[in-house]
Amino acid sequence: MSVDLGTRYLGLSLRSPIVASAAPHNDDPVVAGRLQRAGAGAIVLPSLFEEEIVAEELEIARSLEQGTEHFAEALDYFPAIGQFLGAAERYLGAVEQVKARSTVPVIGSLNATSRGAWVRYAHLIQDAGADALELNLYRVAADPGR
Repeated sequence: MSVDLGTRYLGLSLRSPIVASAAPHNDDPVVAGRLQRAGAGAIVLPSLFEEEIVAEELEIARSLEQGTEHFAEALDYFPAIGQFLGAAERYLGAVEQVKARSTVPVIGSLNATSRGAWVRYAHLIQDAGADALELNLYRVAADPGR
């Protein structure tokens, strides 16, 4: 005897009401496949954090500019960077890979801090193939210096 566990969630048809919530390894296509085989009706990828994107960009800029104010030859010391995959590009690539190998809906997750980033990254995640988007509204309400 087979029981139909199909349901609707976020306007999506799910084969079961079990949704694999955002977890660090859900962006791995192999893990996503295991979740599907275990009966998940949808898979939520871990969040893309705007603060991670900004911190990474600032660190790269700082590293590449280090020493340039002291030695003229430092301006061309480092080779040009051909292609760099930042946090956002890696995340969008993971969405594409998991979506390409999934038979269940794939839900992206976004935590942004600026108005423009919410919209910009939401569109990019949608364009990468996510079926829906979870808005991760978590914010630490504390002084990180304490």
